[in-house]
Amino acid sequence: MMSDGVDDFIERVTRLGLDPVADGQLVIYKIEPVDGAHIGATVLTGVAIEELSRWPLVPPHWIHLPAPVEFAHTNSRPSPRSGWTMHSRQITRWGQDPDPGVGWVGHVRGVIGAATG
Repeated sequence: MMSDGVDDFIERVTRLGLDPVADGQLVIYKIEPVDGAHIGATVLTGVAIEELSRWPLVPPHWIHLPAPVEFAHTNSRPSPRSGWTMHSRQITRWGQDPDPGVGWVGHVRGVIGAATG
């Protein structure tokens, strides 16, 4: 059974059309960047289920992406999902969006928009 935070996250990003699914240790969803090297493409991304336990009070910290999505500068480590890397990103001003799902999607789109490859 998933936590209320995970269920709420899945419900919110489902309403935003990102098709989330719980898969192993992650919730995987599809996102379309609005800027950068991946503009116009659908990029699979994920967030660790354990990081969603306090959603939406506390935002996730790590963004999980397929290894080919690269950045000029990043703090990263291997993801528990094979062939993926997790990238550390701090969210400033969390909690100011009326809908935390919209805030999270904007954050992830911004991060992927900075990808170089």
